[in-house]
Amino acid sequence: MSKIREILVYHHSHLDVGYTHPQPVLWELQKTFIDQAIDLCERTADEPAEERFYWTCEATAPVIRWLETAEERQIRRFEAFVKSGQICLTANDIHSTPLASAEEMMRSLYPVRRLRERFGVPIRTAINHDVNGQPWTFSQVLADAGIELYTTGINIHFGGIPLSRPSVFRWETPDRRELLTFHGEHYSLFTQFGELWENDLEKMKAGLDRYMNRLESEGYPHDFLYLSATNIPMLDNTPPDQELLAIIRRWNEAGLGPVIRMATPEMLLDRLKRLPGEQVPVHPGDWTDYWNFGAASSADETRLSRRSKAALQSAEFLAAFRKAPTGASETALYREAWDQVKLYDEHTWGANISVTGPDTTYTKVLWGHKAHFAHQANSVSGYLLNREMESFAGNPPQSGPPEGVLLVNPTAFEQTIDVRLPGGWYHEGRHTAGARFHYHRNNDSADFSAPVAGTAVLPPFSWRKIPLKSLGGIGKERGAISLSEGRIETPYYLLSYDPGTGRITGLTERSSNWPMIDPGSDWTWFQYVRETPDPLRNPRLRTTLFNRDVDKCNNSISCWNRDWVAERRGATRLLSCSAAEHDDGATLTLVWEAPGVRRLEQRITLFRDRPEIELRAELDKTDDREPESIYFAFPLRLDAGWDAVFDSAETLVRLDDDQLPGVSRDWVTVDRAVSVFDGRRGVTLACPDAPLVQIGGFNFGRESAAIPREANPMLLAWPLNNYWDTNFRASQPGPLSFKYVITPFERFEPAEMVRRGVEASLPVQLFPAIGCAEETGGTLLEVTGEGVTATYVKPAEDGDGIIVRLHRGRNGAPSAPFTVRVPGASVQRAFRANALESNVSELDVSGDVARGTLEAGGLATVRICFSRA
Repeated sequence: MSKIREILVYHHSHLDVGYTHPQPVLWELQKTFIDQAIDLCERTADEPAEERFYWTCEATAPVIRWLETAEERQIRRFEAFVKSGQICLTANDIHSTPLASAEEMMRSLYPVRRLRERFGVPIRTAINHDVNGQPWTFSQVLADAGIELYTTGINIHFGGIPLSRPSVFRWETPDRRELLTFHGEHYSLFTQFGELWENDLEKMKAGLDRYMNRLESEGYPHDFLYLSATNIPMLDNTPPDQELLAIIRRWNEAGLGPVIRMATPEMLLDRLKRLPGEQVPVHPGDWTDYWNFGAASSADETRLSRRSKAALQSAEFLAAFRKAPTGASETALYREAWDQVKLYDEHTWGANISVTGPDTTYTKVLWGHKAHFAHQANSVSGYLLNREMESFAGNPPQSGPPEGVLLVNPTAFEQTIDVRLPGGWYHEGRHTAGARFHYHRNNDSADFSAPVAGTAVLPPFSWRKIPLKSLGGIGKERGAISLSEGRIETPYYLLSYDPGTGRITGLTERSSNWPMIDPGSDWTWFQYVRETPDPLRNPRLRTTLFNRDVDKCNNSISCWNRDWVAERRGATRLLSCSAAEHDDGATLTLVWEAPGVRRLEQRITLFRDRPEIELRAELDKTDDREPESIYFAFPLRLDAGWDAVFDSAETLVRLDDDQLPGVSRDWVTVDRAVSVFDGRRGVTLACPDAPLVQIGGFNFGRESAAIPREANPMLLAWPLNNYWDTNFRASQPGPLSFKYVITPFERFEPAEMVRRGVEASLPVQLFPAIGCAEETGGTLLEVTGEGVTATYVKPAEDGDGIIVRLHRGRNGAPSAPFTVRVPGASVQRAFRANALESNVSELDVSGDVARGTLEAGGLATVRICFSRA
């Protein structure tokens, strides 16, 4: 006989922003769902607690939108049920993906503070449905925001789960706190297991008995179940089920099995807190997501979105130190830009028939809305960055030509910039702000053909205004470049290539005399690789990769075909090959015919004065709807036993060792960079445009429990694919461009990896300065502390000072002191705040310096209130 005594059913909509309805329609429907839930709660408000209807608002975004238009009487009704517990508010604003940065994660929780204050409830739980995982950083962001329970409802369609489910554990955060986690079944499974559409108690009992018997056989340790119910027929974006409570009551009255009651995540939290400690193990590690490979189905929009975040970081850094406070219109624009960024990073890419019906109006409409999020964020963030640079430069609305150039380093690392002056900014005649705003500096494009007017070094968080007449005198000694047939030699590298075939035949790092390329590999440096299922070995279909069986997926049985056979082809014909020297160094340009593209151009740039290698690819993609992936290969010459580290929303994760068991190892989402190394040497690959990489080899669909560490691993940049079979795009024809930066090293240093990633994604910003008779400059922020880095700086949301996000690596002492100073200003007050910008404790302020301590692995929010001297 089953030991399960009770089945707790939490009822919700499952929010997909798109998929089943056009996005604007979906938001309106979600408002009506809240109204319906209020009515259902009211019908049972006077019943005993165990007999009431309960509704879970699994995300805050629909609630916030509903509050904007709801009548006051309706809001009072809603408030009553929130306070009584019949309507449960949870923390996440949407179900997001690992594309989200640490800053984005924190902003996604800002509505929690508003809702707590508005309704006087704690909001202690957070939910993620569908998505297969979140960066390790997410656990400590939730904990920092006062969230006590994280619950999941993973969909293993093209995915996977850690550990086993259902299960309860404490997710150890990077700073060694613990977040109670319920690793639940796929959402809607109470509805599916019980076949509620049949309205048949016998079928309901048979389905639930099958499930409970399976759990018994697997040793499930608890005497209760916690299952999700959504509505039919769609199961996604569904309204409250008007018949759910009635069938539960009929079950209980018939005594067919364990008592079933409606519940909420808050009720689950209270129950889990009573569990014996031995039933709740602790697991540290990154919850590395499987699903995010779909983000490469819209590679250009993903690139734009990532550039938007970089632009916003630069703009908000300047806004934090602006003399005039941020106005209401500017605040609204920043919020709009972030809202668009978050909506692009949400997990629902498009219509549920994106692959089966790619040319239908329905599919095109939903994709148009999704793409608009990326485009809107890019445009608004570009405007905001230009506006902040214009304000900081002190430019008038109309003038003659600029006298100088403004340079701003928005990062915690010293940066060097080779100053190139865009011709459109420095023409003779009239200049206006409107014309300057035509150029958006958040979309980087390298033009090494333009001469370097000068070179400038900027310390962390600093700026310089330099007269044009002085630029020529600002420079540094530059190394010699030697070009000959099939050979480029710089102070750092010897690159050899075959001019007839375009193949890179060798790349030697000169300081250590390291031949970097695996000589036994079929592939070579930055080689284009197109992968498809091999039609001679298996069908060229998506079902070859993952043959979905809903019943298996609902019972956590994998449907991956680990043995699928791929056909991989490189470029087929070299159209041109040229090497050119320029002020920065030398660039090898290769133009190809290649499968899957009309034209492929690759540029490999070696520099005179720094060891980075910049890699750019421009593709004119054909409209291919059969499954395909495109990679750029880096076959590395490393010893067996090599290791790898990637950054996951600012937390550095060691491949395998710092990942939860069962999560994705075959591919990972990189926030900014990944390093692969042995005991003597390695490389860091910065990925500003395309976040996906595979480490060790071609791994898609292998479900690797661990990545083998054989000699000479392949590092694969993975910019695009169309492997997903439902809502991600079937194809992405047209021009695409990608930038990568790779740098070798002798010894892996975590801080150096972080620096390389930041430099590639957050370069020094450049803007014309109209009035610039003499050079000026300064530092806007100084942060000290062993292993402590300021990762984001912004105006406080409430206008009281600035917010500085601090991060400290997981190595070193358990805690370390830090200081924050605003040069030229007097720090009056400082606070350690939480992720929601609520002050938690006051920091010591003396001598115009704020002082505190930061734990290893910590991600801290600090509020600094200062006045100008």
